[in-house]
Amino acid sequence: MQEKLEEIESAIGYRFKNRKLLEQALTHPSYETTGSYERLEFLGDIVLDAIVGIILFKEYPSAEESFLTDLKSAYVNSRYLNNVGVTLKLERFIRHKSHEVPRLDNFVEGLIGAIFLDSGWKRAEDFVKKTILNKKIEPIKNYKNILSGLSKKHFGIDTHYELVSEKGPPHKRRYVFKARIPGIKYIGRGMGTTKKEAHMQAAKDLLQKLSKCKSFSILPD
Repeated sequence: MQEKLEEIESAIGYRFKNRKLLEQALTHPSYETTGSYERLEFLGDIVLDAIVGIILFKEYPSAEESFLTDLKSAYVNSRYLNNVGVTLKLERFIRHKSHEVPRLDNFVEGLIGAIFLDSGWKRAEDFVKKTILNKKIEPIKNYKNILSGLSKKHFGIDTHYELVSEKGPPHKRRYVFKARIPGIKYIGRGMGTTKKEAHMQAAKDLLQKLSKCKSFSILPD
């Protein structure tokens, strides 16, 4: 195990003072142990969101809030973080007893939480810069926020999301949600590996349906 820990430390460019944090960050709940990545993932998610937001705020001093929000979403969404995990080859180091390799985005956030606890903000920031903010990507439109704003402005009510189905093992969930504006007949439908992603896809689907209706020509493309 020590050799594997040294190998992952080399891959991520950080050597832990407390390697138990690294072990925990790479441990899935299915593994028979007292601690998994889940608490570290919770912390890492918060730290990642703050680091990316602050860096983008400084990097784009003239950018509007909507651009910064959409660009931050592109860097912290589950698909992008999963690809980061693939690049780091995290699947080789994860301790689990499930039939399939768990989603890697959770472990990336777990690593960020572990590094933050081990050495603080600066080293966590260095890791994020090296592995996540190391390339330019296009912003992801926050369709959920767009739909919410339009719904409140033109109908005086917020969008409602309803869970349609939740399938798959804990490490590979598939959520399906419906999005609707109360009183409007159109319904959006979206699927994702997280509830947030499914909400976003449902909002996008509803926006597309509304944009095709002449009554809603006020809606953006």
